[in-house]
Amino acid sequence: MNLSIKEFWTQRFANVAKQASLAVLPGWNGGCEADEFYVPAKLTLREGFDDLSQNVWLIGAPGAVGKSTLAKEICAATGAVYVDLATAATVAGNYMVGGLVYTQLLAAWTSGTATVLIDALDEARLRVTQSGFEAFLSDVAQVAKMGGFPVIILGRVGIIEEAWTILNEYSNIEPPIFDIELFEANEAKQFVMVQLSRLAKKQTIEGKFDYPDLARALETHRSKYEEATEKVISGIQALSVQDENKFVGYAPVLDAIAKVIASESNPARISEEMQRVLAGRVLLSLSTEILRREAGKLVTQVGNSVPDLPQMLYEPTEQLERLACRIFKLPVPPVPTQLAQHQVAPYEQAIRNLLPQHPFLDGAGNGPSSAVFAACIVATALRGSRPDLVSAAERYVSLTHHTPNPFLYDFYQGESEGATVMPTEHIGLVFESVLAKSKPGDAVRLSIDSGSQEELLNVEIMITRPDGISNRLEFVAPSNGTVRLGRRVAGVSIDAEQTAVELGIGDQLELVAPVSINAGRLKLTCSQLVVKTEPHTADDAVILEAAELFADAAIAAPSVRPEVRLQVSWPGSMAHPWTAFAASAAQEEDVETVDALRALRRLTMAFRSHSKGQLARFKDKIEHARMLKGPVDRALLDKLRDDKIISLSGAMYYLDPDLLGAKVGVSFLDVQLKNYSPQARAYVQGLLP
Repeated sequence: MNLSIKEFWTQRFANVAKQASLAVLPGWNGGCEADEFYVPAKLTLREGFDDLSQNVWLIGAPGAVGKSTLAKEICAATGAVYVDLATAATVAGNYMVGGLVYTQLLAAWTSGTATVLIDALDEARLRVTQSGFEAFLSDVAQVAKMGGFPVIILGRVGIIEEAWTILNEYSNIEPPIFDIELFEANEAKQFVMVQLSRLAKKQTIEGKFDYPDLARALETHRSKYEEATEKVISGIQALSVQDENKFVGYAPVLDAIAKVIASESNPARISEEMQRVLAGRVLLSLSTEILRREAGKLVTQVGNSVPDLPQMLYEPTEQLERLACRIFKLPVPPVPTQLAQHQVAPYEQAIRNLLPQHPFLDGAGNGPSSAVFAACIVATALRGSRPDLVSAAERYVSLTHHTPNPFLYDFYQGESEGATVMPTEHIGLVFESVLAKSKPGDAVRLSIDSGSQEELLNVEIMITRPDGISNRLEFVAPSNGTVRLGRRVAGVSIDAEQTAVELGIGDQLELVAPVSINAGRLKLTCSQLVVKTEPHTADDAVILEAAELFADAAIAAPSVRPEVRLQVSWPGSMAHPWTAFAASAAQEEDVETVDALRALRRLTMAFRSHSKGQLARFKDKIEHARMLKGPVDRALLDKLRDDKIISLSGAMYYLDPDLLGAKVGVSFLDVQLKNYSPQARAYVQGLLP
């Protein structure tokens, strides 16, 4: 089925009436206009979620794929009203019906001549509780029944899947899910060429062209631009085959490619410049190339009036620091020390002229122009040496209205080939970035455990695609820091008894199984705790253990969905509101049996939910000395392999939960909850010397 705007959307919504005269309400826009430079994104209907007779439709995609651009183009073509939840008032149970009333759209709605596209569901979710989110979606479902056309909702993959579950459970509907695909090579080339045409017309605030030579060069040397574009796209594709990053499919990456090409004034040198980009890490090379050329502009401008300028002016680090200060509203950094006194004023004046027009900034010169450049600026600030910039970047990333940036990790990692060392406080920011790039069917898991050196934590993020192929990212962090995770914690395993862990940002905290945390100090920054599980996982438990708990005395009793188990263990966990969830007192055991059961639990819980409900872990992680701490541990692994409970396939070990139950006498959940049967005790006691 062709799902293009021209072939599908305009025909499906042919009888929608344009609503250009809506009464003013923040976030509601009835007058979207088509973008002459728009390159269509490809849509597909997800298999099994394709019932177009439903009155609510969902559109999902990873971060930075172009959801908002697509939404506005559909609205411009069909006359649908665009609703931006990122700029709307507080989202609640009567938001949609109230919006129809306040915008004076209700009559057109009930007569079947109007519909809406609701964008930025992720941003709205960050601002409401679980109950508020469910009430909002119920309101959407009720409003949709009153109209003549489907209500369309757009968001990132995870939030769209959660919305589907809620709409199905509470409103008894099965919305179709459209997925926005990444650009393929031919589409990417078209996008870059169209962006070049856009940049050729782009003017500064003063009315000057940003790229004054580009329009004529495109007209007379178009083949050279097409050749260079095709070369760099093919090169990036070849580089990304192994890790499946597919950077070339993201609009912000293609925007960066276009800006690098546009800034080269000599068309004959474009292919050469693109080859240099391909020689390094793609995102870093693209950004560095733009920064290098911006430095050349400034030095040329200052050098026209000030002779004998020193070398190494306006280097990438200085530019990025100045850009960060502008975005974070911090004082400008000091001028380079190599400048003579008479050179300072013209240098600063040149920066005041050029910085607002920097390619990394938007048209107003106050925010990033794309997710790629935002990630470059923020990652540099996070990894910098200025405490004020580090703190400001942490706040910027953590703000509730900023959804995670899918490119932050790539810039944070930089040129590092080995395990990146990072502050413990940045683990959560990096994990959220990796999650933001996940696609439908991807399983993303975070594992943190104490290393062989107690002062370090070993951190692993494993990404498993639907075809079962896995990729992992590894780094280390100080064990005496604090692991901070946000208001939604899913797929996380932490075993670090000397480390502090903080969960939540102040209101509602969601723990989505599988979650297992064993920490020295656990802080719950929330007033309400909701515990639920991901669909189709073999792990339906949330386990919290700590030597100390810090939580608001007024915290409500946890809300736990029927399909998931919550178990907590810390001093005082038998008191309200934790009484119903506290681990029962341990059975008296001899020391050897206790150690053997601990080994069984450590080894079993090392396995993570994988693709298609499997439990898996990389071979080197299972066989590492941190996992197999003694002869009993090694004997246990051998026995589990002999009994086919654990099997090796390629680089991965797989655990069969059915055989675990049949031969050991415990389920995967039992092991997590420390519910050991007599059969399980006998199984491990047989390993003792």
